[in-house]
Formats: sequence, C-alpha cells, structure tokens
Amino acid sequence: MKDVPSPRSFGDIDHLLQRVGNKYLLVNAARVRAQQLVNHDEPAIEGANPEKAVTTAFQEIAAGKLSIQLDDTRGR
Repeated sequence: MKDVPSPRSFGDIDHLLQRVGNKYLLVNAARVRAQQLVNHDEPAIEGANPEKAVTTAFQEIAAGKLSIQLDDTRGR
C-alpha cells in the first residue's frame, strides 16, 4: 500500500512547534485561546468553525495570528 498522508486541518505539528517553541507551551496556548473563543472572542482567521474552538486555536497559531510568550517569572 502507498503511504498516503493524512489530511491536516492546521498543519504539521513540527510547524506549530517552530512557531511556539515547545509542546507544553503549544498545548497551553491552544487551551487558553480555545477558551477565549468559547467565551465568544472573535476568531483571528477567516472561515473558522465556531463549533471547533481547539481547531481554530491551532489554525490561528499556524497562521501566526497569536502572540505567544513564556512568562519566566511565574512558578518560581
């Protein structure tokens, strides 16, 4: 059988990690943004599905529409 790449709605995980820096920050940023979208914040991309807040959050990260920074002062 041929290896058929699976369809991706927001791109390759490696691309997302390049934008954010590490997988924990990526997941947390997507969680926070998805909660904002659930609370009726306007999506930063066109064609976003309001029923899929997490997917929209990852699409916004992939498109470079969010500013994500690590707060080094917290937790110490």
